[in-house]
Amino acid sequence: MYRELQHTIEGLVKTGQPIASDRAERLASIAAWIKEQRAKSNPVHLVFICTHNSRRSQFAQVWAQVAAVRHGMNDVHTWSAGTEATAVAAPVIEAMEAQGFRMDGAGDHDDHDNPVRTEHLVNFDDEASPVHLFSKTIDAPGNPSGDFAAIMVCSDADENCPFVPGAAVRFSLPYEDPKVSDGTADEAR
Repeated sequence: MYRELQHTIEGLVKTGQPIASDRAERLASIAAWIKEQRAKSNPVHLVFICTHNSRRSQFAQVWAQVAAVRHGMNDVHTWSAGTEATAVAAPVIEAMEAQGFRMDGAGDHDDHDNPVRTEHLVNFDDEASPVHLFSKTIDAPGNPSGDFAAIMVCSDADENCPFVPGAAVRFSLPYEDPKVSDGTADEAR
């Protein structure tokens, strides 16, 4: 793992920020499902879903993949999706670079729902495959079509998408929208 990213992770671990009990319960449910799948020798497919697939779901996809690789769980695979396809927000790319990820633009990709989308390759270790980041809908080619955990990371998608086709299980893990900080002194934080 890249030194800069290791430094970011170590800093997060050292701060020891407490996790609220309701959030810890939600995370424990997801962890239990992952553990159950691994005990059955099933690959673990996690799809993080937010309305626009531009911020929260993108961060969740990347950080979940990093955590899995960091803990030797090479059977865990992550994706992100939205109920709409837009674009990965520029502050997301900037934040990832500041955290120690190495970003490569992979260029434009044709997609019937999102005619031209910019794809970013997020590298976190020279020995690991990069995470492919671009905005897409839940049913986009490349996303799993079945036997995955749908993890709803925004309250809007959670409320308006009660059923996710193909999901084996659905979890609610909402995060505050980082968009509220755009253009403010708190944006980088």
